[in-house]
Amino acid sequence: MAGTVNWGTATVIGMFAGMLYGGSKEASASVVRIIDGLDDDHENFVMYCQSKDAEVMLKLGSTQDKREQHRLMRDAMEKRFIRVTRGSIVGGVRLGMFTAAFCCLQNLLAEKRGVHDVYNVVGAGSATAATFGLILPGSFRWRARNVLLGSVLGAAFCFPLENC
Repeated sequence: MAGTVNWGTATVIGMFAGMLYGGSKEASASVVRIIDGLDDDHENFVMYCQSKDAEVMLKLGSTQDKREQHRLMRDAMEKRFIRVTRGSIVGGVRLGMFTAAFCCLQNLLAEKRGVHDVYNVVGAGSATAATFGLILPGSFRWRARNVLLGSVLGAAFCFPLENC
């Protein structure tokens, strides 16, 4: 039908966008941040490290052996690479599935209704967001809330998209 979305291309673009987002999110989360400050008594100056790799950085300063330091740094970099790669894959799969579901529902609604209009986009956005709200972890009440919020927000965000 004329005017419908090519879901294959949109899914591939969504996967790559999700991979970029997931990888950058994990990369920024694994950076060591050092916060200087005073302890609770405001007498001693302390240094706080915030990172999942902070223990490696603390171990690195505790040894003078260059081989041990090299091994610790290599292990830290391998762990960080694995975290960023996992974040990229998970982000790509999530956004790719979301994009594929949205485009398929939009095309299905256009085919069944015989017309390509704003209601197809709003219906697909609402149904897709509600479905993904359902699969989020949590109790039954939390999932019901996510479904309701997803359907409303999906429709609200998709309505202006069709008019662009």
